[in-house]
Amino acid sequence: MGTEIYKTLLEDLNKGEEVALITKYNLETKKVEKNIYNLEELEGKNLEYVNKAKEKNLIANIKINDEESVLAEVFKREHRLIVFGAGHVGYHLCHFASKVGFNTIVVDDRPYFANKEKFGDDIQVICNTFENAFEILDIHEEDYVVIVTRGHKHDKFCLEKNLSLDELNYIGMIGSKRRVKIMKEELIEEGYSKEKIENIYSPIGLNIGAVTPEEIAISILAEIISVKRIGKLAVKNEPIKVSNSCELNKDVLEALAKSQNEKMSLVTVISTKGSTPRKAGSKMIVYDSGKIIGTIGGGCAEAKIIKDAALMAGSKNLKIETIDMTGEIAEEEGMVCGGKMTVLIEAI
Repeated sequence: MGTEIYKTLLEDLNKGEEVALITKYNLETKKVEKNIYNLEELEGKNLEYVNKAKEKNLIANIKINDEESVLAEVFKREHRLIVFGAGHVGYHLCHFASKVGFNTIVVDDRPYFANKEKFGDDIQVICNTFENAFEILDIHEEDYVVIVTRGHKHDKFCLEKNLSLDELNYIGMIGSKRRVKIMKEELIEEGYSKEKIENIYSPIGLNIGAVTPEEIAISILAEIISVKRIGKLAVKNEPIKVSNSCELNKDVLEALAKSQNEKMSLVTVISTKGSTPRKAGSKMIVYDSGKIIGTIGGGCAEAKIIKDAALMAGSKNLKIETIDMTGEIAEEEGMVCGGKMTVLIEAI
């Protein structure tokens, strides 16, 4: 399996395109064939595997016969978190968000606060006026926006600009209840949609009694994750099923794209049943040395897969394994999830 397919996949995703990766594999012959399809180009076309993946939360493993199967994975735009304001809360929020997988961007017009030396390579820094930043960003409905600027004037400007766009995944603004109430009333008087204003998360963050900038950043990120995973009703404490949509696993894809004849195995969770540590679509690379990139959930279940995948690395072999976390053995091993996880191991 070459690296070009993953280079192409990353290039498409970095351009904001939505694509499907189709892996046809034969457990008897060990043959693997991979193809990428742009979802826009497939409009109106009947590609069964992609349609099934869309129906099944963006990933589907379809058995053709006893030996042949197809794994269809639909990758949507990467989740971007755009933080307006590079002060103390913004700084910590960016770093925490980057750690949990958001493509994080921070905007501020103060060079002392908004610079690469402070934020590092994992976070995109835009040191410009807030007005110019909107021309650079091309904010779209998949984005999450947090407004934590240094003052009321900048907060209101950023909020107005975001309200003029299509409905976003999340808009949150820092501020006291009184200040937020006044600003919302002003915006309604100015003609902004009452429905959109009611969807603003402000005061921002889950109520965990946060005081320090670090704690406030954690409360904001927790709220964003709840919206990402269980929807906008999450803050109302209504029971909503957690989304099992396919994760991007960008660090894994980047390692595959850069692979230089290294002996490794690609592990992909192709199906789950019941409570499992990670859901279908999660990926992990295991090198022959035992080194890993990514995770399928940790613990005893992952340790067993790592051992098998390391032994297979470089062999061009294929294997399906099912981890049962429901029985007595799982209980003895301390597996607390209580579900079943099936993984595909592709030795490279």
